[in-house]
Order: sequence, then structure tokens, then C-alpha cells
Amino acid sequence: MFDPFAPMPAAERHAALAELRRTAPLARIAAGPYLAADMASVLAGLKAVDHFAGSFGTTGTGPEDDQVMAAIPEPRHGKIRKIFNSALAYHHASQMEPFARAQAVARLDAARSACRRDGEVEAVEHWLAPIPSAVIAQVLGVPDADHARFARWSDELLDRQGQSDHEHKGMADVHPEFADYVDALIAARRSAAAPPDDVISRMLFTELEGERLSARMVRTQTMFLIIAGNETTRNVIGNCVYRLASDLALQEQLRRDPALVPALIEETLRLDAPVQLLGRTCMRPLELAGVPIEEGDRVLFHLASANRDPAAFEDPDAFRLVRRNARDHVGFGAGAHVCPGAYLARMESRVVLETLLAQTEKIALAPGYTWDPNPVFWALGPRTLRVTLQ
Repeated sequence: MFDPFAPMPAAERHAALAELRRTAPLARIAAGPYLAADMASVLAGLKAVDHFAGSFGTTGTGPEDDQVMAAIPEPRHGKIRKIFNSALAYHHASQMEPFARAQAVARLDAARSACRRDGEVEAVEHWLAPIPSAVIAQVLGVPDADHARFARWSDELLDRQGQSDHEHKGMADVHPEFADYVDALIAARRSAAAPPDDVISRMLFTELEGERLSARMVRTQTMFLIIAGNETTRNVIGNCVYRLASDLALQEQLRRDPALVPALIEETLRLDAPVQLLGRTCMRPLELAGVPIEEGDRVLFHLASANRDPAAFEDPDAFRLVRRNARDHVGFGAGAHVCPGAYLARMESRVVLETLLAQTEKIALAPGYTWDPNPVFWALGPRTLRVTLQ
């Protein structure tokens, strides 16, 4: 009877998922699809890339130009993904660290000024969210003055996609203003004598087996990258800062030993996965964890549940900075389709936390603040986060 889309207290949801892992790790649920709740089923499904495609908003069978990369079936997915990887892989993304650090310093300075003036600061809007917006804009080659729009557009598009009258529409049809802006970026590169070496140009001019991606396809993938670069990374950073602000002892431990910051990020990714579950459509029949899955069946891979599987992690509901298998979580997915921006998100999170710990003595939740979650059903992160900074 479990409905993963129904709002419920976190403790109640985790208890229900624990019961599913114990009694029905892969089974049909109230909402209609199958739900994979344990680590073994989730890993097996995510690694079966030849058998699954689609996302929550699409089955992977519509016009390819309107499919985000995550939803495009293999083998086409892998070919398009190479373009993403060429710009988001470590040796390119690591070059963004000085820019990200400068953004983290500037935004923290502004947050401290606001806190001195007002006694507290709303951290998501005025401190944390602008950093991933600026970084993904830099990766895409978007003018700095425009990156502030991205967070707003991302939130608006995700909100509209959840409405029934926008169901199954392409992103450009859901948010025309956003699409028009990206079209202008594409047109500028097409007309330039020497286009910049950024992700948009690579998608436009890289040939895949003798052909190039259409402008509409490039627009779809650019919008997808902007949303992913904002939404997921903002949730990772917000969850880490919320945990620090809630635990003075943890803060003190990290201030004594900043080398533990990556461990904080990994354990937060495990316990508070920024993407809680993924929706996929079966394209070719297979048996998953002993259950026959037929073509057309929908499967929800519950990343947050897999990350709390006692078969995968010792004392899985506890937060531990030291774990022997700290990076075995599926906070960014798994297999050949693991999130291509995972390194970028980890780097931005590390830079923000290192800056915070080095330049403040204490961060705490503002008086009266209670957890205010992101309303997107598949995501986990704070919508607002009121804190004090010393």
C-alpha cells in the first residue's frame, strides 16, 4: 500500500521503506509501478542500461529532440553522453574550482553582512543557490549577468512539469521564456566566426556518426543541464549546511580536521540523497531480483531506500563520518548512466563547506526555524534555510 508520491513524515517514510526492503524489495505498489527498495535491486536495475529508459516525465519513446539525455535509450544515450563527459569530466570540471571558490567567498561575505544587519540570513536564496547557478552558467558559457535567472527558471519548470496540463510535454513547451533564452545562445554560437569552447558549442558542432544534434535537441539538453546543475547541487549543499547548523559537535570536529569535509559530503549524499528516486520504463523484458519485468512496465528505483539498506551499510540510519564503504551509495545513481555532473556537484559542495568552516566560528539554525523541504516530489533539500553566522 506504500505510495512514494504521498507526503508523509520522514520517519514514517523510512519505516515503510525498511518494511519493503525486508518483505518485498521489488514489488508493485499502490501508485501502479514496481518499486525497487533494496540496494541489490536498485543496482541491478540501474546497471541494466540496455533494458531501461525514460524518466518521470517521459517513457523514452517520444520524439528524441524532446528527451533529456537521462531518458534517451541506449545505444543512442551513450553516444550523446560522450559530449557531456567531454565537458563535465574531471579534467575539465576541476578547472572550475577557482571560480567556484571565488563565488563561495563572495556569497558567504554577503550572507554574513545580511546576518549582521538582520540577525539571521535565509541561506538558500541569498547564499547557497546562487553558487551552483553561477558555476553551471560558467560551464555552459552563459553571461555572468544572466545566471541569476537560472534558479528561478529551474524551479518554475519543475513546478509546471508536475501539473497535469503539462504532462508529457517537452521542456521548451512547458517554459517558453526559458527556451527562448537558450535558443538565443544557440543562434549566437551558430553565427559566430569562432564559437566559444563550451558545452553548448560542443553539442552543436560535435559529429556523432556523421551527424550533428538538432538545435531543438541541443536546447533540450541545455535546459536539462541548467536544471540539474541547479536543483541537485543546491540540494546537496543545502543538506550539508543544514546538518552542520543542526550539530555543533560535528562543526567543531570538522573545524579541527577540515580533511573530513569530503566524508561529510558522502555521508550526507547517502542519508539525504538529493534525488530520492528515479523513474524508468522497461524497453526489453528482463528478470530483476527474481521478478519478471515486461516491456512497458514502469519501475521506480528508490535511491534513498537503497542507501539505508542494512545489507549494504552497517548501522545504515546512523550518520558516520568514517565508513569503510563510504562511496558505495547511489546518491548520484550508479552504472554507466551515473550522473555526469557528480564530480562538479561534489567539488562545489566541498568548496562551499571549506569556505564556511574557514571563515566563520559558528553556524546555527535561526530561532524558530523548522525544516522546510523542497516541494519537488523526487528531490530532498531545504527550500528555505534560515541560519545565524558568527
